Amino acid sequence: MWLSKPNPFDTPFDFWQKVMTSLLTDGNAFVRVYRNGGGKVVALVPLDPRTVRVELTEDGSGVLYKVADVTLFDRDVIHVKGFAQANSLRGLSPLENARQTIGAGLATEEYGARFFSQGTTLTGVIEHPGTPKPGEVAILARMMRKNHAGIKNSHGVGVLTGGSTWKQISVTPEQAQFLETQRFNRLAIAGIFRVPAYMLDPTTASSWGSGVEEQHNWFVTQTLMPWLVRIEQAFSAILPAGQSLRFNANARMRVKTAERYQAYRTGIEAGFLSVDEVRALEDREPLPDAKGQTYGRNSNPAGSDA
Repeated sequence: MWLSKPNPFDTPFDFWQKVMTSLLTDGNAFVRVYRNGGGKVVALVPLDPRTVRVELTEDGSGVLYKVADVTLFDRDVIHVKGFAQANSLRGLSPLENARQTIGAGLATEEYGARFFSQGTTLTGVIEHPGTPKPGEVAILARMMRKNHAGIKNSHGVGVLTGGSTWKQISVTPEQAQFLETQRFNRLAIAGIFRVPAYMLDPTTASSWGSGVEEQHNWFVTQTLMPWLVRIEQAFSAILPAGQSLRFNANARMRVKTAERYQAYRTGIEAGFLSVDEVRALEDREPLPDAKGQTYGRNSNPAGSDA
């Protein structure tokens, strides 16, 4: 099922990583479906969304996917959309939704690179007592750049000739707030993807929830689950009737072992959980001979390790 013809060494993790990367950056994930002569799915291959064109059929009853000179029908492609747009054949990515914010962040990054590497801000000026001769200004400026520009030459001792003096200039408040602006852009981008700030900036404090554990659970339910549901629905369409794809997000939300086991015990004793259901939540096989399928206060068979 996971055989990838272009790259036979892809693992399931690589596969889902490509799907999610396509969704987050392009707003669309395209997966080509390969079938054998009997119509059974034998391989799934993620496609680069930038190379896929989506078009309606001539009669408007279906969708065609064109990759280079190959035309694929909708049964040959799993198309997972990000944010839906009215009357659009393609989805919209979080980045596209917030491209203006991203553009401002990139502009700040470029300014930051110049701010620190090229010295776009004057830290001081050289005052000359008279009228310098032609070329003296260029020579003096070149000498200062050579001997004092850059981080390696900072805090060095300077010697000025011809009665010239050095006058310090303070960085403007706006420029002094540059690092704070950098931090804001990082957190703003995190917000676009609904990623809690603490995951990107450990110095960020949160005023809600009981701590990191509750914020982590929020990340799973409010950020991951909407994407997982989209993927589940799209991939379930190619499975045989009665089968569906489901991601197990419980492992990402597990509380402490003692608390989890106590909750299982309560469910078993109350009669709304069986031992086999508990074992499934823990990614374990059912007990043999259907011993774990009963419900009720005495449904915990001797010797079970649920």
